[in-house]
Amino acid sequence: MSAAGGGGSSAAPRILIAGDVHGRLPALFKRVLSVNKSNGPFDALLCVGQFFPSDPSGIEGMQKYVDGMEPVPLPTYFTGNYGEGASMLLSASKQKAAQAGVSMEGIPVCHNLTWLIGSGILNLHGLRVAYLGGKYISDLYHDAKGAAAVGAIHEDDVDALRAFADDKPVTDLFLSYPSLKL
Repeated sequence: MSAAGGGGSSAAPRILIAGDVHGRLPALFKRVLSVNKSNGPFDALLCVGQFFPSDPSGIEGMQKYVDGMEPVPLPTYFTGNYGEGASMLLSASKQKAAQAGVSMEGIPVCHNLTWLIGSGILNLHGLRVAYLGGKYISDLYHDAKGAAAVGAIHEDDVDALRAFADDKPVTDLFLSYPSLKL
């Protein structure tokens, strides 16, 4: 886990960045609380990597957070919906988002936990964070329904991100996982 934005100005946002979580939210948030106590406060946590577990038995620890039984200690953002149980844990959030419309600020999963789906620009405490969430599967790149069904990147995601970049060329952070080669 590393920190971004910690230099110079006291007004600069302080962001923690984590890689693969694999569904181990209790361990992640225990570490976040420890780092926040010793070096904080931090404004947010960005998770880039496989957020959900590879094994279906690992979703139990995540369910407590999604259901609001355990608190997410600071605003946490993740990309992608890979891993066992991701579709089950995200289905209610995805349905709410479909009714409310797509937001560049992501889809709330529960208090302080936000899914950055597709592509977009997140304004995070003054930082402009571009994201592209999803796997690149060449056979689905031009197939919107197929790409959406498996969490793959579609050409519209990339085109939208290009349009955002053309609109305002300054981007502070770019999040993408897995590593993207177009």
